[in-house]
Amino acid sequence: MKNILKLFFLSVVLTLTSCEDFLDKTPLDEVSEDSFYSTPSDLQAAVNGWYNDLSGWSSIAVGWSVLPDMYSDLGTSEDPNTRLSGLNYSVPTSASGSVWSFDEVRETNWLLAHVDQASGDQTLIDQYTGETYFFRAYYYFELLKRYGAVPIFPEYFDNYDDEYVYASRDPRNEVADFIISDLDKAISLMQSFPEVETSRLSKEAAQLLKARVALYEGTWERYHNGTDFGVAGSDGSTFLQTAANAAEDLIDSGVFTLYSDYKTLFNQTGYAGNSEVLLWRDYNSIELGLDNALQQRWPNKSGYTKFAIDSYLCIDGDPISVSTKYQGNTDLATIEIDRDPRLAATIMVPGDLMEVKSDGTEVYWEYPDFNSTYTNLTGYESEKYRNPIFDDNYGDFTEDTSRIIMRYAEALLIFAEAKAELGSISQADLDKSINLLRARVGMPNMILGGITTDPNWPNYGYTLTDILYEVRRERSVELMAEGFREDDLYRWRAHSLFDGDQPRGAYLEDGIVNTTLSAADANVDSEGFLLPFASTGDYNFDETRAYLYPLPSDELQLNPNLTQNPGW
Repeated sequence: MKNILKLFFLSVVLTLTSCEDFLDKTPLDEVSEDSFYSTPSDLQAAVNGWYNDLSGWSSIAVGWSVLPDMYSDLGTSEDPNTRLSGLNYSVPTSASGSVWSFDEVRETNWLLAHVDQASGDQTLIDQYTGETYFFRAYYYFELLKRYGAVPIFPEYFDNYDDEYVYASRDPRNEVADFIISDLDKAISLMQSFPEVETSRLSKEAAQLLKARVALYEGTWERYHNGTDFGVAGSDGSTFLQTAANAAEDLIDSGVFTLYSDYKTLFNQTGYAGNSEVLLWRDYNSIELGLDNALQQRWPNKSGYTKFAIDSYLCIDGDPISVSTKYQGNTDLATIEIDRDPRLAATIMVPGDLMEVKSDGTEVYWEYPDFNSTYTNLTGYESEKYRNPIFDDNYGDFTEDTSRIIMRYAEALLIFAEAKAELGSISQADLDKSINLLRARVGMPNMILGGITTDPNWPNYGYTLTDILYEVRRERSVELMAEGFREDDLYRWRAHSLFDGDQPRGAYLEDGIVNTTLSAADANVDSEGFLLPFASTGDYNFDETRAYLYPLPSDELQLNPNLTQNPGW
């Protein structure tokens, strides 16, 4: 395994989460122990490169960057031939052709083995040590989601240590426990926001990741119970309680609150001082050469599905299937009327502001263009993340819009879902979580015992309580296109929701009539809604194996103690 230390140029003062440039990669075990890791600044430099692995907008040469969740049931980007559709991947022959890698874990272990030699400001030493534990947890969580059971490497080792070189896979619940243990260490060591340096990891970020990991594993064990992917004898309750407690700790700390305006939350340049954002990535194309390519080529081949749009309630709090407020879905010009305002903040409809030119001229969106190089194919184009201000520095839209990595709303959703799964949720719990999200956008409170039954509840392949159906709906609309959906589908074992189906788009007629898409060229379903991938076929998800990635075949040959994932 290769060992890489990612170091940023230390001569440039950068916002840490925005940095993309780093020094030539150096094997950790070739760095002189006498000349490095002796000061807090050395530790900081070692940790900085890992920030680069947190989520952000891709800066790519083709000029466009796909929205998150566009390879799920909520959105599409070109042909959705991914894990959710097509299963076009097979067992890789080598680790180099897969994501089976412990390089970053090895890096974090190396640094943890050397932090004790640093002297100086102990608060800073603790902060960077805590960040190292955070990142080891972060990398292990990515491995857990992809492979389930993986070997746990709690310390640095070389290629001659047979105990680790030929380690077997540890049970996934033990891996999750290891991750949570690392995050507990991070929580105990890192500074609280806002004492920590701006845009750096904080105690609260570790609390949120702990809640996220515990919710993932708890619901995974619950809904995969009795399958080849489950944990024998576990219904996930212990992890679900951990998730609820971690989220509640963050909520009760009072450090973060919801930002006042959902619509403008996602198109800001810099989040310093924002009450909701725990962690973000900045961009500056001119000074740093880091650009947010998302802004340049709307709609970025990204389109929401009809299922996503239908998920939004009406303003009376009832689903569209029963609400008297519902205006229908055959006209984009009226589809947002009397609906949850988060819908209007998410999709473009005729009359929405599309661009403010440098002379102040305003350009408004009329209809989806199906003939653009960057077109979406569903007709439901994204308003979320759109920054309409023309920037003379680029002769186009700004490339500096920041990307939220962690925000407080997720903690509220985790708390409500974990409590609902445990069957212990109360009205007070809803009032300190879900109902805060609803109040922000002017939606009525969720009332325990008073939830309107939806005759069109999503078919997860099993029945849920009304409160769980509604909490999952709330999560879907609040976090739309933020990159959570694929993980949600896997942990919920929700293949029945999409398998054998295909993504649908907007109604072909009203609201799309003057576009470059003619009725003769369009594929539609029996009700007149677009079928952008009719020629490709339905989602084809093999639930006997596709919930986890396959291990590379050469790894199984090199290490006879490893076993392959189910179905591969």
